[in-house]
Amino acid sequence: MRVPDFWRIDGDLCAALDFASSLPRAEGLGFVYVLALSNGNCKLGSTTDLAKRLVQHRTETARYGVSIRRCLATRPHFNYRAVESGALWWLGSEGRREVLPKDLSTVRRAVEAQRPEWTAPQDYVPRHRSAWALCNALMQSIAAGLGIASQGELTREASRILDAHVELGRRTGLSETEGMLNALAVIEARTGIDLRPLRAALLEVQ
Repeated sequence: MRVPDFWRIDGDLCAALDFASSLPRAEGLGFVYVLALSNGNCKLGSTTDLAKRLVQHRTETARYGVSIRRCLATRPHFNYRAVESGALWWLGSEGRREVLPKDLSTVRRAVEAQRPEWTAPQDYVPRHRSAWALCNALMQSIAAGLGIASQGELTREASRILDAHVELGRRTGLSETEGMLNALAVIEARTGIDLRPLRAALLEVQ
């Protein structure tokens, strides 16, 4: 598969917020971000809701008389927490401190030294299936107890996941097929249904 550019956002906070606010959220995917602060420090973090997190940081930094001078955010990827942890380790951050007395170029290199999983890794489904299967079974039991026909709800939820992943992929550098593959991996992990033949067929027609 094509590897997109590493960073999707690189600019001032207002522009970053405008773009992040327009993005749909897609289950399983998150961002790693770096904020250059007016006091010379950098803030490194990860999140699944970039717009909300940026608003939080704007409020928090203003409380201490600090402003955000520049914002970088990666394209959305599956192992965003691991990329954040790897970058902190690379920087030698004691106690996983996320506000770092480092310049922006150093923190940026630390994140770029990691290997984001832009598309669903091969082990995504087995890593997530058991937990989702348990929750799914519980929800089906609750639905049955309440007399709710869950098939329609499950269909709508699958459509929601698919639409979100395709739209997020389109806006951040992935093809429609890659977005669909990501969505199918999430749906497979949640439902326990084996969708490998469908994913293989999509790969063949790329």
